[in-house]
Amino acid sequence: MEQKTRRWILISGALATTAVLGVAGALLWGSGPADSTEQQPKKQPDSPAQVAQSFVNKAFTDPTAAGQLTDAPDQAIKVLAATKSGMESSAYQAGLAPVQPPSADATTTEIAASVTWTMPNSALLKYDIKIPMQRTADTWKIHWTPAVIHPQLTEGATLVYRKALADGALLGRDGKPLVEGTIPDGLYKTITGQAGDLKGKEGWEVGIANGTAFTQLDGKKPEPGEKITVTIDPARQAAAQAAVDALPQGAAIVAIEANTSEILAVAQNKTLTGTNPFVGRYAPGSTLKIVTAAAALNAGLVQPNAAVACPAEATIGTRRIKNADFGYDSLPFHTAFAVSCNTTFGELGSKLPPNALPDMAKRFGLGADWTIAGADTNTGKVPPATGDQQVENSFGQGNVVASPFGMALVAATAASGKTPSPTLMRGKPPVPNDVAAAPPQSVLQPLRQMMREVVTGGTAKQLAGIPGLAGKTGTAEAGGGSAHGWFVGYQNNVAFAVFVENAGSSQSALTATAAFLKG
Repeated sequence: MEQKTRRWILISGALATTAVLGVAGALLWGSGPADSTEQQPKKQPDSPAQVAQSFVNKAFTDPTAAGQLTDAPDQAIKVLAATKSGMESSAYQAGLAPVQPPSADATTTEIAASVTWTMPNSALLKYDIKIPMQRTADTWKIHWTPAVIHPQLTEGATLVYRKALADGALLGRDGKPLVEGTIPDGLYKTITGQAGDLKGKEGWEVGIANGTAFTQLDGKKPEPGEKITVTIDPARQAAAQAAVDALPQGAAIVAIEANTSEILAVAQNKTLTGTNPFVGRYAPGSTLKIVTAAAALNAGLVQPNAAVACPAEATIGTRRIKNADFGYDSLPFHTAFAVSCNTTFGELGSKLPPNALPDMAKRFGLGADWTIAGADTNTGKVPPATGDQQVENSFGQGNVVASPFGMALVAATAASGKTPSPTLMRGKPPVPNDVAAAPPQSVLQPLRQMMREVVTGGTAKQLAGIPGLAGKTGTAEAGGGSAHGWFVGYQNNVAFAVFVENAGSSQSALTATAAFLKG
């Protein structure tokens, strides 16, 4: 050939150029579209390293596409998608180790990789994996196993990142997180404002979740926060709220657990405006006879079974005192209490020393003062008095004032016999500012019997069907011809005060009491 070519060149130099170009041209023509008989070169299959690289690139951005690169796509897609969800917004990166191409007849190989997860809190989780490869015909696939995600991952498990919540919260009495709407809005805002952030600092953990089991791979424990339980009882709060909402007049109920002084319920309806049950200050009316009776018994002025006068009207000092359309020449003192005889109590009050009534009131919690976490409170005031003022104060008129909260403390003290320590947030005990010792047991025992008689045969006998109930009714003149209604009492360990504004009598308070206790 070489000789012929030389000869050809010698024969015609002009053709020599053409012939040389013709050889090159033939190669070009063979690769062009004009030659339909020439076959395209066959595309070489992706190498194991290329398939593995494609897999790790798509694993948690496009689990479906990554799964198709395995020999068990359905299983792979499910686990990849679950891990993508479990790792939240963590970023995944895998670097493949250099690998020698497998021999032409190899059907399996393995590729090592280093994995780094950058988690939402910027912490890094690093580990190594091995990616098994398997060839079917001319195609390399990932031989699916959950270990290509993490070496400890097994079927049914997934990789999970999660926050480790700090162990601190504002809880309800039932142990569940306190939810807005379960206690009065104003009280909720005050409590949450005073409690502040209780959660501490959150931690985190990353690990393998399999059903309810969790194996931690890395993490940081949370810094413990504070747990505070609000003492409001959801069931009693709901019952109290329903009871006051059923009344057309402004109304409020405060309930206290007598032996612990924990506040169980604080309810008021929308008609009662401009105040709240912790600080509303009203004349307590005949409910104050609980205190006056205790003071008179303690001073030795009377005994429970002693006969006392209860005229329908009497002038005591310069005050003309009346009962509510009844009078008795004589009756036992405990009965005078049960029927709420103003003239009897006005006479006894006039004989008390000036400080006897305020001192005994404070021993029942009325006029006492605490700094209570979660609420601003004012129990009321029973000032020292003499003469006509003391006569009126003795049956809850004059210049005596009380809040429903204060009168609930009176009932709680009568029931428990202990100095109250009103609490709204467990773990944050009240700070006593002006508190007295509890009344003597020698006074409390007969007083409880007298309060029980009010229900069984006195002014609250419409509630006689409620077991264990004891208390005292009250009608307090409020000026302008109106009168507030009260019922203060306890059933077993639950002490309470029910107040109804401008009710005219205690009947509405008794109705609300029945609804509250039965609810």
